[in-house]
Amino acid sequence: MAPQRSAEEMLQYNMIHAHNTFKFGYDIILTQLDNPPTDDLKNFLGYCEAWVDSIEGHHQAEEEVVFPFLNRKMNFSAEQEQHKFIHSTLDVLNGKLRAAKADPSKFNAAELKQTLTDFREPLYNHLDEEVAHIAPEDMKVFDAKELLDLNASLDKHAKSHGDPFLLVPFMRSHTPPELKDSWPPMPWVLRKVVIPYVLARRYSGYWKYAPYAMS
Repeated sequence: MAPQRSAEEMLQYNMIHAHNTFKFGYDIILTQLDNPPTDDLKNFLGYCEAWVDSIEGHHQAEEEVVFPFLNRKMNFSAEQEQHKFIHSTLDVLNGKLRAAKADPSKFNAAELKQTLTDFREPLYNHLDEEVAHIAPEDMKVFDAKELLDLNASLDKHAKSHGDPFLLVPFMRSHTPPELKDSWPPMPWVLRKVVIPYVLARRYSGYWKYAPYAMS
C-alpha cells in the first residue's frame, strides 16, 4: 500500500514522477537517433510526437490550473517564461516530426539530435527548478483544503484535455514497475484492462520504444 502523503507533499510528488516520464522519453529518443529505426519510422516518429504532446499537455495543465493557483501566494513568473522557450522548441520539433511523417525523405536524424541536444539543459533545468519550487514546506502558505482542491482540479483537467489514446499510454509506459499500482491513483480496471487493452491499442506500435510495460 502506498504511504499516505500530506496535502503539502502531493503536488511535488506528482510533479516529480510526471517530469521523470519526460526525462525517460528524452533519453530514449536521443539514443534512438544514433541508429534510427528507419524501417519503423512511422511508429518511431509517432512515439516522438507522443513525447512532445505529453509535455505540452502537462504544461497546459500548469498554465491553466497550477500557476494561477500558486501565483496567489507565490511567484511562478520565471517558470511561465521558461514555458515560452520550451514551447517554441517543441513547435520546431513537432514541425520536423510531422514533415518526416508525411515524407520520410525529410527525416534527418542528425538535425533532430542536434535540436534535442541543445534542448536538454533548458528542459531539464526547468523540470528540476519547478519541482524544487513546490517543496512541501513552501506549500504551507496554502491550507490543506486549498491544496486538495488543486489536486482535484488537476485530475479533472487531465480527464478533459488531450488525446487519451496518446497521453495515458505514454504516461503508463514511462512509469516504473514499482509505481504502477500507486501512481497516479486509478481504479484497477483502468490500470489492468482499459489502458493496456483499449487505449494503448490505437497506437500500439509507438509503445515498443517505451521503457516499461503498459500495466
